[in-house]
Amino acid sequence: MIVVDEKRCRGCGLCASICHEQCIVLQGGDDDMAAWIVHELCSTCTQCIAICPQQAVSWDGVPPVAYDITRLPSASQLDELFKQRRTIRRFRPKKLHRALVEEIVNYGIHAPTNNYALRAVLVDDPLTIDSFDAIMMRAVARLYGLFFRSEWVFRILRTLTPAVDPKLRVKMKRALERGRSYETPPAAMVFVVGDRRIPLSEASAHYALYTMILFAQARGLGSRIQSAGPMSLDRSRDARRSLGLHRREHILGTLELGWPAVRFKNKVDGKSMSMQWIERRLDD
Repeated sequence: MIVVDEKRCRGCGLCASICHEQCIVLQGGDDDMAAWIVHELCSTCTQCIAICPQQAVSWDGVPPVAYDITRLPSASQLDELFKQRRTIRRFRPKKLHRALVEEIVNYGIHAPTNNYALRAVLVDDPLTIDSFDAIMMRAVARLYGLFFRSEWVFRILRTLTPAVDPKLRVKMKRALERGRSYETPPAAMVFVVGDRRIPLSEASAHYALYTMILFAQARGLGSRIQSAGPMSLDRSRDARRSLGLHRREHILGTLELGWPAVRFKNKVDGKSMSMQWIERRLDD
């Protein structure tokens, strides 16, 4: 909960002016003006904590710490970090310390979000990870058998749904031949779960996951977002029971973590985002 230390507060109103939920009001006279938070309206975005010059606003009484701009990474350092990030599909058979996983996951709280009730469920038990993979592979086998095994059925599917990528067929066949969805199992899996009825919940979950990915990379770990599996796991009673999901909770995103078994050496330059500027016409 966000709280205001009335002894520190000077009533400057910066927190109220930046609050997009309009849940902060100023109360008192000219000499004892102080901020007051209407918690029923508060979304806990914490912008009020970040802007207060008196450090009078805090989370559960934990005092904020001023930014140290000397520790910010340079543009060249960020260039190195972003261009070194690669999806890891092969992990070393080495266990992760839970404290390290928790440190990585906790950085997800600093990502942009529209769902403030997200939570992370962490799994590092190899047998549980294998059981989840078996559930995902059963779903892959059913889907492949229905739409991808038969050449003529696949052609009809491509005609009806042109967006279906032919590479998906190859990937599914390879996974079935391999007998698992990953080339080598991760040491840990992170499931971000929450209520889908809240707008932009899945986007919020993936913001959190990508923040975790970058910090994991800085700590020397590899990662992969499991894109297809969450749907089958979310529909599985056994998986939901293992993860302890509540009735309204759904798997919004899944991250695999581990020590990478492969080290990439080169940055990939030459790729660029397609861009288009929209110019205002004079007759508009």
